[in-house]
Amino acid sequence: MNETQNIFNLAYRYTRALSRWIKAGRPVREEAEIKRIFETCCEPCEDYEEGTCRHCGCRVNLTTVATLNKIAMATEECLVGKWESADDRPQPANGSRESEEHVSGNQ
Repeated sequence: MNETQNIFNLAYRYTRALSRWIKAGRPVREEAEIKRIFETCCEPCEDYEEGTCRHCGCRVNLTTVATLNKIAMATEECLVGKWESADDRPQPANGSRESEEHVSGNQ
């Protein structure tokens, strides 16, 4: 794949992720969850390099600004399965979903 195709694919994947996130009401992960995912899954990963996942091309870091960090978008997951979207996590026995508490349509 040439560089132009890589840029096109990255833009396409980001647009789809952004669309999913907006359609879901812009749910974001809590800062502690972002930190846990980043420090245990992304930072030690062989595909992580200087704030970017080389596997998917997305920015992954500690910022809580979802448009600047794939981890912060609760609708997104790791393409190689190292972490899941908030919607894919097991639901607690009481029937509530932790991610629903953090949905904000006012961002």
